[in-house]
Amino acid sequence: MKITNFRTFPAIFTFMLLFCLIAPLLFLQGCNGFFQKRGGTKQTPLPVLKRIAVLPMDRASFQPSLERPTCLLNGSLPEVYEITPDASGEVTRLLFQNFQGDQRFLIVSEGRCIGLLNSQLATDIKASKLRLIQAFGEELKVDAVLYSKLFRFEDRIGVEYSVKKPASVAFTLQIIRVSDGATLWRNTFDETQQALMENLLKVRLYRKTGLRWLTATQLADYGLNHAADELKSLLP
Repeated sequence: MKITNFRTFPAIFTFMLLFCLIAPLLFLQGCNGFFQKRGGTKQTPLPVLKRIAVLPMDRASFQPSLERPTCLLNGSLPEVYEITPDASGEVTRLLFQNFQGDQRFLIVSEGRCIGLLNSQLATDIKASKLRLIQAFGEELKVDAVLYSKLFRFEDRIGVEYSVKKPASVAFTLQIIRVSDGATLWRNTFDETQQALMENLLKVRLYRKTGLRWLTATQLADYGLNHAADELKSLLP
C-alpha cells in the first residue's frame, strides 16, 4: 500500500504543479469575461447617417478660479488639466487615422475648421457651442458631426518596464445630429494606466498592448481605436 502511494506521488505532484501554473490564467480569462459582461453598456444601433464630419480634437478649458470645464455639451466629464496644442494635435492625428479611407466620414482639417468657426462667429458671436457644431454640419452638408474633446494628456515618467508615474489620458467623443442637435452616441475614455495585478479589469488593455507601460500617445491610440470600432459597428 505504501509503495502504491509512493509511485502515485509524482503524478499528483505534477498535476498540482500544472494546476498552479494554469489556474491564474484561467482566473484572468474568467474575470475578463465576467467584467466585460457586467460592466459593458448595451449600445443601440444608430439611425442612418450617410455622412459624418470628423472635427479636430477640441481642447477642454477651465476657469482657473473654478477649475471646471467650460463649453460642455452634456454628461459628466473627467477633471480638466492644462492641454497643450501639441497634445491635441497628436490626438487629432490619431483620431483622423481611424476614419481615413472610410467614405462615411469626412475629415475636417484644423484650418478648415477655424475658417468655419470664424465665419459662424461673424454671423452670431453669441452662438453656443452646440449651435456652432450644427452650423458646421450644415455648411459641410453632412448628417452628423463627430465632436471630441481632450481633457487630460499626461505622459509617463519612466520607461516601458519601469515608471515613476504612468500615462493618463481622458477624452470624450460624441455624434451630434445636425438637424436637431441630439447626441446620438457618446464614448468617454478616462484612463490612468495601472499594473495588471493592481486592477484585473485591465486585462483587455494588456492583451492589446502587451505587458508594458504605455506613453500617453499609445494610451490615447488604444482608447480611440476602441471607440472608433464601437462607432462603426453601430452604423447601419
